[in-house]
Amino acid sequence: MKLSYRPEVDGLRAIAVLVVIFYHAQITVLGFELFKGGYIGVDIFFVISGYLITSLMLKELKIYNDFSFFGFYERRCRRILPVLFFVILAFLPFSWFYLIPPAFEDFSRSILYAVGFGSNFFFHYSGLEYAGVAGMYKPFLHTWSLSVEEQYYIIFPIFLYFTFKYFNKYLFQILSLVLVTSFLFAEWGSKNYISATFYFIHSRMWELLAGSMLAYLEIKKGSRSENKILNELLPILGMLFIAFYIVSYDDQNVAPSLRTLIPIIGTSLFIWFSKKETLLGKVMSLKLLVGIGLISYSLYLWHYPIFSFSRITEFTQGDISKKLLLICFTIVLSIFTYFIIEKPFRDKKKIKRKFFLNIMILTLILIVTFNLFVIDKNGFKSRIPDTILSATERNKNEKIYQRLKQDKKLCFGRIRELCSFNNKNINKIYLIGDSHFGSLMFDLNNKLSNMDYNFIPITNNGFFYFNDSTKIDENRKIDQDYLILREKISEIILKSENNIFIFGGAS
Repeated sequence: MKLSYRPEVDGLRAIAVLVVIFYHAQITVLGFELFKGGYIGVDIFFVISGYLITSLMLKELKIYNDFSFFGFYERRCRRILPVLFFVILAFLPFSWFYLIPPAFEDFSRSILYAVGFGSNFFFHYSGLEYAGVAGMYKPFLHTWSLSVEEQYYIIFPIFLYFTFKYFNKYLFQILSLVLVTSFLFAEWGSKNYISATFYFIHSRMWELLAGSMLAYLEIKKGSRSENKILNELLPILGMLFIAFYIVSYDDQNVAPSLRTLIPIIGTSLFIWFSKKETLLGKVMSLKLLVGIGLISYSLYLWHYPIFSFSRITEFTQGDISKKLLLICFTIVLSIFTYFIIEKPFRDKKKIKRKFFLNIMILTLILIVTFNLFVIDKNGFKSRIPDTILSATERNKNEKIYQRLKQDKKLCFGRIRELCSFNNKNINKIYLIGDSHFGSLMFDLNNKLSNMDYNFIPITNNGFFYFNDSTKIDENRKIDQDYLILREKISEIILKSENNIFIFGGAS
């Protein structure tokens, strides 16, 4: 069953995927990160998905008083799997050439969870912070949100079907109760269980249900808002809510939480009140935005591994022109996969069911077999010289290494508490330097872990120099009296009260 097409919603999809891409690209202008809250684009996608999927289901239930689960899941598989499998296959060669064995193993495990729609569990139990530096080097970290959506698509149709059949009179109240419960879990979890709250469906379901309830009201009422003034003003207000959240984000924000209501309400206002005839509706229905919205799924799948491998290979190195080039490259790839993969596989007339099932099963077997083989062979150590292997395997059994094992980029760039050792100690040792110095961090931790100090690495690719600035990086400041560092100095140790600063570089 087809829904009446809303081009302005595709325009909203375009905004959502673009802010996510620019967020992950870490685009900065004059030292200001324009899209520091851009990850909220994923939450916008959740609301849109909940709205569209529930609209489809309720219309089918209302007209036929029945629902085809097989047809629903076939449509989901045709929508999700072909491009996902294609992108995974495209990056397997890059993982072979650019990932050291432990990282290659970890990559293969993430792929297995991705195709099983369990990425959110994998990354949570790996101790991986989504916005942390370690996550920037996980090519398929972004599939956590895809897993949440698919888990919702598995649970919600069954729930909605039986609720509609046997408790239709109370459907709105039941949906409201589940939404409020999920939101309360999110708010409570944001203060107590940050990682699980971020990754798991129980605290994300309310965002999808916000869209589902909009769909219910539309089906029940027979239309959305007909008030012309509200239809003009409230979608603009909704977009302002979204923009405010993106630009006002700071590191104290935890999502999802009470503050996440701002963009969710904004998205809901846009969906309910926007029409393609209104001023904002016309803007959001522009062909360029609609086109980006149509390829948004491909864009989302391609962008993260592209930027992840660009960091692993040190291609961008903070160069904004290279980042913009990668974004353009991502768009080109997405257009290709949309027309060559997405559209044909979604068309049941072009790709028959039997052929679709056969090609998906064969591709799945290939992906699973390859990655199981990589894990069984411990990442194919023979690819890497022994001198590099010896350095990476020294701490293989360490718990902290299991949480952070990466290529040589461990804890580089934006510092996070995940990168520090002995966090409960009051006395602190700051390890400040470049990639060469950063490679010593785990050895230092092993040898000095019994000391009563909290080791805090602040390292970055390429040495940085400063004189009277108080800023080490955008997330941590240290008293300027101890930040006297001149070019080509290889090591300085300064001590004051409970703090020791160790500066190291390649020279």
